[in-house]
Amino acid sequence: MGGVIEALWGFFLNELLAERSGQEIEMAWMYGHGYNDFACIRCGTDWNPETQEGELLRVEVKSMVASADESKAHFDRLKKELNDTDLLVVFIWDWVEEAKTGSNRLVRKSPQVKDYFIGRASDVAILRDALHEARGGNFVAAGRCPDRCGGAACAHVGEPLNANGKRERLTGPKSKRVSQTVSYAANFGGLVRMLKCDSPKARKIFRQVCKKNDTAWNFASFIHRNLPAEEENQYLKSDWTKAAEELGLHDIPTKQNDLVQQVRATGDRYRAVLRSLA
Repeated sequence: MGGVIEALWGFFLNELLAERSGQEIEMAWMYGHGYNDFACIRCGTDWNPETQEGELLRVEVKSMVASADESKAHFDRLKKELNDTDLLVVFIWDWVEEAKTGSNRLVRKSPQVKDYFIGRASDVAILRDALHEARGGNFVAAGRCPDRCGGAACAHVGEPLNANGKRERLTGPKSKRVSQTVSYAANFGGLVRMLKCDSPKARKIFRQVCKKNDTAWNFASFIHRNLPAEEENQYLKSDWTKAAEELGLHDIPTKQNDLVQQVRATGDRYRAVLRSLA
């Protein structure tokens, strides 16, 4: 279903572009097995996907089911592989029960998009990579490949290795397989998992990046807005208490769950307060 939603987004976006841009630009579907799903191109001009001639930017589209135990969507493209103009689009959708009419007792559900994010992919990668390192992971450095590749010819530079030194992508160093039966870990770049912070260092890095980078903050807010449990776990009880005080709340609850609910009841402005925390 995610693939259908992504394709429909491209279709209807072209309808809007044709109407509002005077048919000057359109979204073209990328063929083959490359990273991006779409390229924004100029209508009526030659387009060469290999050289990127005739295109303005590229777009990768992801989708997530809101009610899933864990999102399977991954954004694991290396930062060196991203152009400054590349965009990342993420949809959160779910199956929604339709209202029953008359004597119809059949339960019907339809997929509905609940929310979306769109922003510069490289900015999201900055947050992802910073938190990967804060969790003890690292990236293969030039001249230090575990496979002992030769200098500039090494294709593994920039590949993520987890805290156990194992590769996170199939294209990582072969000597860093997880085991004889498991090729790679595949945790790097999980759209939800990539934001998790389980240490003071990770929380500090999260705040530092989000304070400086609006796109990174908007992405984190998008995830937290739709998966509130992730937001509650991102901040300590002391953080929620500070937010309550900044918002001028009285009779602050001692239980974190009650405290969080009270802070959220003030409206979306509480997120700006959380962003400002040192």
